[in-house]
Amino acid sequence: MSQANRVGKQNARERVLAEKIARQRAERRRKQMTIGGVVVLVVGVAAGVGIAVSAAKHNSAPYSAPVAAVVDPVAKSDKATGIHVGSDDAPVKMNVFEDFRCPVCQAVEQAVEPTYRQYVEAGKLQITYHPARIIDSHDNGTGSLNGANAAACAQDEGQFLPLHDLLYANQPNESTDPWSSKTPILAIADQIPSLKASTAFQSCVTSGTHNGWVQSNADNFNKLGLPGTPTVFVDGQQLSFTQQTPAAILQYFQQQLDAAFQKDGGKAGTKATLPTAPSSAPSSGASSSAPSTPSSSGTTSGAPSTSGSSSSTSGSTSGSTSGSTPSSSKS
Repeated sequence: MSQANRVGKQNARERVLAEKIARQRAERRRKQMTIGGVVVLVVGVAAGVGIAVSAAKHNSAPYSAPVAAVVDPVAKSDKATGIHVGSDDAPVKMNVFEDFRCPVCQAVEQAVEPTYRQYVEAGKLQITYHPARIIDSHDNGTGSLNGANAAACAQDEGQFLPLHDLLYANQPNESTDPWSSKTPILAIADQIPSLKASTAFQSCVTSGTHNGWVQSNADNFNKLGLPGTPTVFVDGQQLSFTQQTPAAILQYFQQQLDAAFQKDGGKAGTKATLPTAPSSAPSSGASSSAPSTPSSSGTTSGAPSTSGSSSSTSGSTSGSTSGSTPSSSKS
């Protein structure tokens, strides 16, 4: 493919994503959601709108953390609510509070994922993910819970990031909750051969093994008073996504990572191997009505490395951006 064609395709993807974000903002402005007398706060995040609630929908499932879950100082909890991706000696630490049904989380992922994957591969960045169930609280749903539990089950199998990517690529429309059934989630996971072949994974998803862990993340999200999903911290400083286009979001994000890297001494830690994940084309069981442009890299978080962090796997792709492209040191 010629350079001109590649640029044209990239520009077209950015226009589609920018239009999607604009539609989401317009829709949010038209409505204020009230659940059981509790006002759901509409918060501008990442050129779109995240959702914050004063109380997460609760369940009484026992707490069972996935393999290699970690205690995260940013989360201010003594429970192991985080999933590490990247090397422990990476100088920059990023913390992500997310909901797999959140359309703005998807938009941010599509805008910045290839870049942060490169930083992880280069040994510059370690990410701690906190999947939670925020949207469930405003539509009385269970899809966010089921999606996050499935991601935790995939972590048990060393496949957190591939499923993380596929869930966003196959995200259903926010106004519906097809993931209240676990069948479409399992259909999405079937794109990852090792998960399709794992009876332990299937059982973990269907039985909701990590539901209590997901709920703990949601409870902690509200205890911290976070404004909405996604909420992203870099070296403990919360990022403020107010940009209007994917390109502007990416530029801001990369500037923050580069500034943190230089502030932390400019020396990368151990490189991480990030193999390519399966194609993230929408699964037939996904009921996705949002644009399912795959995040340009699929990643896998393998079993814990000797340092205690998850051995990440991901393929950073040609969607990665210009500017301070990471050297061979970290994400």
